[in-house]
Amino acid sequence: MRQLSVVILAAGKGERMLSSKPKVMHEIMGKPMVGYVVERAQELSPINTVVVLGYGKEKVREYIKDLDIVTAIQRGQKGTAHAVLSAEKPVKGHDVLVLYGDVPLIESSTLKGFLNFFQKAGTVTFMTTDVMNPTGYGRVIMKKDCIEKIVEDVDARPSEKKIKRINTGICAIPSHLFPLLKEIKADNRKGEYYLTDIYKILHKRGIDVKGYHHEKSSDVLGINSKKELLDANIIMRDRILDDHMKNGVALLDRNVYIEEGVVIGRDTIIYPNTHISGKTWIGEGVSIGPNSFIRDSVIHNRVNVEGFVFMEGAEIEEGARVDPYTKILFKTLIRKDSKVHECVKEMNTVWRKKK
Repeated sequence: MRQLSVVILAAGKGERMLSSKPKVMHEIMGKPMVGYVVERAQELSPINTVVVLGYGKEKVREYIKDLDIVTAIQRGQKGTAHAVLSAEKPVKGHDVLVLYGDVPLIESSTLKGFLNFFQKAGTVTFMTTDVMNPTGYGRVIMKKDCIEKIVEDVDARPSEKKIKRINTGICAIPSHLFPLLKEIKADNRKGEYYLTDIYKILHKRGIDVKGYHHEKSSDVLGINSKKELLDANIIMRDRILDDHMKNGVALLDRNVYIEEGVVIGRDTIIYPNTHISGKTWIGEGVSIGPNSFIRDSVIHNRVNVEGFVFMEGAEIEEGARVDPYTKILFKTLIRKDSKVHECVKEMNTVWRKKK
């Protein structure tokens, strides 16, 4: 594989989110959307991962500062081609994969399949998908796997608006064609430099533009509203639960919230309405009773946590039992020979132990 850089566009405000928070910082199962995209990008082992910042750049930069990435600034919202060109310096001489910070559900297998297709095509390649309601998306007109035209929704004629095949925005650009982005014009209703207009530049030179079709549209579309954010949380929650079950964890109901990054050992049982988040590690053969809240805690093997337990920053020793309605806060160790009925810490920790 030739040298690859990944550019993640994360400069948009996200007007439809109705929020002062940068769109890519809205969370999916406890993690900002852009965090998932950075992870998927780095799984490809690129030379550089570049995140293009704009609106709310300080908040985004603070979150990604420890993620081994390069940042670039898009000065003014002038379109996707303008955003990609903001990263020109760190990607120079590399093939470029363009991703979006608001597409958190994309999977590694999808990106690897897309890049394999791109390598064989040897030209600019866009990822496409089909949607029932294409309103708001750029329509793609294709002949076999070649793209004949990409038209943005605002510029589309009535006949073109009926087309269900849309452009996801995800794009791969060979290094020798990257400079052609500078030839894109802002001759559209929005007055923006569309990345998709690269097809016009290439067609004038007799160069094909390819389309890679992905069947499952929910994996590759951006999150643009609170409704879509909810839907993405549900999809990601189910993925996380399925992964834990594949690894030997027993769930008694899908009404369980487990954040991405939580570690749970095999033969552990999770009862309904349980919330597990943060940097939590749970060993093997543990029972977590219903309606429990666990955050940033360590629970060793064969622990029995009864229902209605609140636990944050605790460590539970192997073989211990935590009684119902127990509240354990901060750096507290529960030993095997202790039955803790209640532990509340305000300024000091108050213990009541049953031996």
